[in-house]
Amino acid sequence: MTFNKDKFDKIIKKFMLIFLVLTVTAAGFNGFFLKWALRDGDPNFGLEAYMEGTAKRPFAHRVLIPNLAKTVASAIPADAKEKLAKRLIERREIEKKYAQAEVPPKYVVEYYLTVIFAFLSLFALIWVLRSILCEVTGDKVAGTLAALLFGLIIPYIEVLGGYFYDFPEFLAFFLAVRLALSGRLIALLILTPIAELNKETFFFFLPTLFPFVRQSLDLKKSAAYILGAMFIAGVTYLFVLSRFAENTGAMADWRIIDHAQDFFRINSYFITDSIYGIALPSRMLITHIIYVVWIGRTAWKFLSDEWKLHVKIALVINGALYFMFVLPGELRDLGLLFPSLMILTAYFIRDVIRKCYGLEG
Repeated sequence: MTFNKDKFDKIIKKFMLIFLVLTVTAAGFNGFFLKWALRDGDPNFGLEAYMEGTAKRPFAHRVLIPNLAKTVASAIPADAKEKLAKRLIERREIEKKYAQAEVPPKYVVEYYLTVIFAFLSLFALIWVLRSILCEVTGDKVAGTLAALLFGLIIPYIEVLGGYFYDFPEFLAFFLAVRLALSGRLIALLILTPIAELNKETFFFFLPTLFPFVRQSLDLKKSAAYILGAMFIAGVTYLFVLSRFAENTGAMADWRIIDHAQDFFRINSYFITDSIYGIALPSRMLITHIIYVVWIGRTAWKFLSDEWKLHVKIALVINGALYFMFVLPGELRDLGLLFPSLMILTAYFIRDVIRKCYGLEG
């Protein structure tokens, strides 16, 4: 049997890339978990409240990961689960490392499963995002760097609040774009109710996929497809809504007045917060705004017509939702715009690299 050096090199490079993505995932997730854990002990949206069905609306509606954790935990034989729970309680691996963590003994197995599912969602979304960016930009270096960057800025996104269901939400957005771009429309329909069980925002993300679906179907069929997918998402949401109709809280909180007041508050553009354990720029800091505007201004010209339309639709929908229902500066709820931001960032990185090496044009 002869030694194939080229094949061996490819395997080594793949393992190196996996290790790099895993390291970035660990860093980003650690930055999130260090600050928020699973909102432990909070009666409105802590994990224990999800397990017992008492979480406050609209948080109670984000049932995918809690239900998955309960299902997996219940599938473990009783004796084995009891031994595992006892071992996890005794070792206190999470509590030793994170001051915010208070793992409920009653749901210790479900807690660890929730952490694992959230972590794997972040790991997976970096791979999906990389796939999109490398293909669209035609540059594996720029696409990979931009995808890794998203993993590292997670703690900047998770300010004013951070939740385990954010990672499956972002994964669903990127995966939906991936499926729409590749014309796998049946798979996108299958994804729709699953993503909607995680968070209701997927309903609003579906219209942004119209330009990509249009590449596979004619105008009328594309519109019908998006409306059909939204119908599936809407029915799924109504089902979840009916299950938690008696819980405290409401479907959403109005924030228009908060935004009107915050817009004219100068100090809101110069805020720092604990990110990666130290005080770093946070929320709608003036430098963040400048960075995004500069990246958009530089990279917009590289976008295809389909991507430009996607960005415009996402900006209108997410902008309206943000100013109506989201706390000022809560960046994670700009999620509908993350595919747009990252494709612009990838093109920006590609442009910088090419200019550095004199490869313009």
